[in-house]
Amino acid sequence: MKDEATRSLKREQWHDLARKLDWGFSYVDAKDVFPEAMSGTPWLSHQDWADWDEPYRTSYTEYVSSQVAKEASVNAVREAIGRPEDFARLERPWLSALKLHSATLPLAEFAAAIGNLRAARFGRDSAWRTTAAFGAMDEFRHTQIPLLLMHGLLPWDPQFDWTHKFFHSENWVAVAGRHLADELLLCANPIEFAVGTNFVFETGFTNLQFIGLSSLARNTGDRMFENMVNSIQTDEARHAQIGKPVLATLVKHDPEYAQYLVDKWFWRSWHFFAVVTGFAMDYLTPVRDRTASFKEFMQEWVLGQFQASLEEMGLKRPWYWDTFLASLDNYHHMVYASAYTYRATVWFDMVVPGPEERAWLREKYPDSWPEFEPIWDRISERWKEVGPEVEWHTHGATPVGFCALCQMVLCEGAPGNNHARVIRRGTDAHIFCSEPCQWLFEKEPDRYEGHKDVVKRILAGEAPANLLQLLRHFGLSPGDWGRDAHRGHYPWAKREAG
Repeated sequence: MKDEATRSLKREQWHDLARKLDWGFSYVDAKDVFPEAMSGTPWLSHQDWADWDEPYRTSYTEYVSSQVAKEASVNAVREAIGRPEDFARLERPWLSALKLHSATLPLAEFAAAIGNLRAARFGRDSAWRTTAAFGAMDEFRHTQIPLLLMHGLLPWDPQFDWTHKFFHSENWVAVAGRHLADELLLCANPIEFAVGTNFVFETGFTNLQFIGLSSLARNTGDRMFENMVNSIQTDEARHAQIGKPVLATLVKHDPEYAQYLVDKWFWRSWHFFAVVTGFAMDYLTPVRDRTASFKEFMQEWVLGQFQASLEEMGLKRPWYWDTFLASLDNYHHMVYASAYTYRATVWFDMVVPGPEERAWLREKYPDSWPEFEPIWDRISERWKEVGPEVEWHTHGATPVGFCALCQMVLCEGAPGNNHARVIRRGTDAHIFCSEPCQWLFEKEPDRYEGHKDVVKRILAGEAPANLLQLLRHFGLSPGDWGRDAHRGHYPWAKREAG
């Protein structure tokens, strides 16, 4: 009879009790169970976290049922349109966008699983811990999907091997990616993880990938990519909800620290997505399939929503907001031009914007594109001079400089006004791409100053200075290093007769 009565309980009669199941401790102090070093600063009593809540309130049974349906959908699409011949129909530049996204996504998601598991143990409210446990399972799934889907493409294109090997390599993009992911996802306590990952990274920026880039994938005919990111986004939307209630409690008790974490992780997230998504939207998507520029997607999916969330939390926009707004017109263009010039150092092919693409970029970026036009004029002229297939005549030969904080190339500012800055600590000089990166370094020097960028590794004898040897050090070989996507065979790059 008791079991029958239990089975007859409706969800609303038991679920809130089950998810809000905390207890007191008789033999140890709460600070021993939840030490500040692991649970995060400031350390507050359980009562201060008692109002923690999120809107999804999913039970384990509901979670499993929904995930089974999502897996079935992904597998069905994979069976239908996930073969190499399906991808062979896509244009080369879009395949590069796929390779870029697929490499930077899965093992970062795996690291996010670890961050969620830390919150599932050391988060200060039972509902928080439960939602974080679901989040960890989400991230394991997000790791496995691209690894599975891209593995079948390896015999067709060895560059897809970077879906797995990227974060295991010493490639300069991987160095920057690990520098971000390790701090945000592996080293952060549950409070910083919730603000940096759930509130800043997932609430705003991932919409660029999972909504904006998904729509472009549909336009290009890549229904597999569209299905993959849509399947992931439905999970992200749920565990992104962890961030706001954590941040609300932090604002109440330590508003200065709350503001710092938001400022810190917005800037660091911006640089990451400017490369991963900015390249794809403004350069690697065929121009006929573009519905908006990267800047327009940022304005729609990040700026409006992020500013509204800050106002709701009682926080200010980051102090560097004007710098950020200016970088929307410049940063990803600067990095793309640099990366194209050193394209053999990456694992995907890159493309020169032709007359139609440049006209589109000029329309979308009227205030900044005139400064970038001469760069591509010179590269285009070089292709006309040397002819197609002559890769190394339009390629840099020496390593570029990197920022001591974000580990990206020194590309903040504009072509005529680079924002690089230098400070000295003792006998060491540290160079930064921007004032916000310098500010972050000076706020937490013990966390950052021991990290060596690629140039410092070369100077220390830990990496080769010769470019071809450096490519091998990066894990690249002639079979998979980046080239011009069209090998210089552009209609507008034909050499004049005679």
